[in-house]
Amino acid sequence: MDPATLKLRVQNLIEQITFEGYDYTRRGTFEKHKLIIATMLCLRINKRKKMITEAEESALIKKEIPLEIDNQPSSLMFMSETVWSAVIGLSQTLKTFQELPKQLESEALQWKKWYGEEKAESADLPKSQKDCSSFHKLLLLRALRPDRLTGALREYVRESLSDAYVEQPAFDMNKIYEVMSMKIPVFFVLFPGVDPTPAVEDVGKGLGKTI
Repeated sequence: MDPATLKLRVQNLIEQITFEGYDYTRRGTFEKHKLIIATMLCLRINKRKKMITEAEESALIKKEIPLEIDNQPSSLMFMSETVWSAVIGLSQTLKTFQELPKQLESEALQWKKWYGEEKAESADLPKSQKDCSSFHKLLLLRALRPDRLTGALREYVRESLSDAYVEQPAFDMNKIYEVMSMKIPVFFVLFPGVDPTPAVEDVGKGLGKTI
C-alpha cells in the first residue's frame, strides 16, 4: 500500500471511529446536551489541527470581563454595559481583536445594524470583521450577541465536521438492540407522550418473542 493510500485509509478510520464514539455517546444524552458534546469534540479536533489556539478556545468557553473598563462611547450606547465589558475583555484577551473597540466606534452605524439583526449569526459583519474566520465570528457573537450563539455553534460543528454531528436520525429500536447484551442493558427515560413499548414489542415479534 503506497503512503498516500495508507494516509487516506488512516484518516477515514479516524473519522469513522470518532463519529461512532460520538453517536454512541449522544444516544444516551438529553437533547439540550448533545450540542455541548459535539462542540467540545469539534474544538478538540480543530485545536489538534492547529486551526484554533488554546487561548481562543478559552475565550469562547469563558467570557473575560476586565476589572477596569474604558468609557463606552456615546455612539455605542445601543449595546448594554455588559456587552461593552465583554468587548473590552475580548480585545484584551486576544491580539486578533485588540482593535475591536476602535472598529466598533469607527463603524458604529454598521455595527448597530448588525447588532439589531434577528439572526446575527447569518448576517454579514461590518467591513472591519467581514473576512474573519467562522470561529472568530463565534467569539464576536459570544461577546456581542450571546443569544445567537447556539445556532452559530451548530453551524460551526456542521462546517467543521459534518451534518451527521448535528442531525440525528429518528430513533430506531432495531439499531439499539444490536448493541445490547445481557451485560449492556438499555434504560429509557420516559416523558409525557413518549412510549417506547410498541418499538420494543416490534423487535421482540421480529425475533419470535411475545409477552
